[in-house]
Amino acid sequence: MLNEIFGTDLITSKTNSTIVKIGKLSNKKYRNEEKLFVCDGKKLLNEAINFGAKIRYIIVKNDANFDAELINKIKNCKENGTAVLCVNEQVFEKLTEENAPQGVMAVCEFLKEMHTNSTTVENANSDEKIIMLEAVRDPGNIGTIIRNAAAFGIDRLIFSSDCADIYSQKVIRAAMGAIFKVKIDIVDDFVGTVKSLKKCGKRVLSATLGKNSLILGKIELRSQDVIIVGNEGHGISDEVIKASDETIFIPMCENTESLNAAIASSIFMWELYK
Repeated sequence: MLNEIFGTDLITSKTNSTIVKIGKLSNKKYRNEEKLFVCDGKKLLNEAINFGAKIRYIIVKNDANFDAELINKIKNCKENGTAVLCVNEQVFEKLTEENAPQGVMAVCEFLKEMHTNSTTVENANSDEKIIMLEAVRDPGNIGTIIRNAAAFGIDRLIFSSDCADIYSQKVIRAAMGAIFKVKIDIVDDFVGTVKSLKKCGKRVLSATLGKNSLILGKIELRSQDVIIVGNEGHGISDEVIKASDETIFIPMCENTESLNAAIASSIFMWELYK
């Protein structure tokens, strides 16, 4: 059993104080108070280790099947101060949100090196590729956007503060490890950020259909262009559109529904990438 390999006691109680504390991390308010989030599964644990994240706890299901490489990585984490908690199946099931859990999860500290919360973004390099999201609340979309941003070389994502929480397990799962690879700014003053980016020499384009909207594919995007994608249901707010330089849209067949935020963002990312 893994508790013997890692030299720890086996936790069998769901009311264990540390288990209760970790369980509360499913709540955004508690995550923000503790500055901790959960990564579930072997891939995400490896991504956290490779990034050098500060891992507070590693929780393992006591009868899980781990290869020697993973066992050694967990031992190394323990030697560097990470608490390894071996739990029975019932306790692990209480903590995991996965349909097919792999028997291991990590509790990491917020990635302050990569992610910031602020009123506005004041500075941006001229060659930074930036995508902005306003009020995108679906965690699956947010996670997919983070994943695709890593794939297409986007340097920075800027989210309005009412987007889905980047540290929810649904976002972390959909991002597939890209949470450790993409710089993300979460801002309270979205309009103010648009204006700041324009002062930095950026051309800001809101993705919406308007009378004079630019057509993607018929204009050449530049590396200093910033694309804003909005909420699927309500689109981009009038205040943000007004603050932008231009509007732009993705041409589609008639009588079709608009693309969701993740797909639309990915198309713009590809255009910036190529």
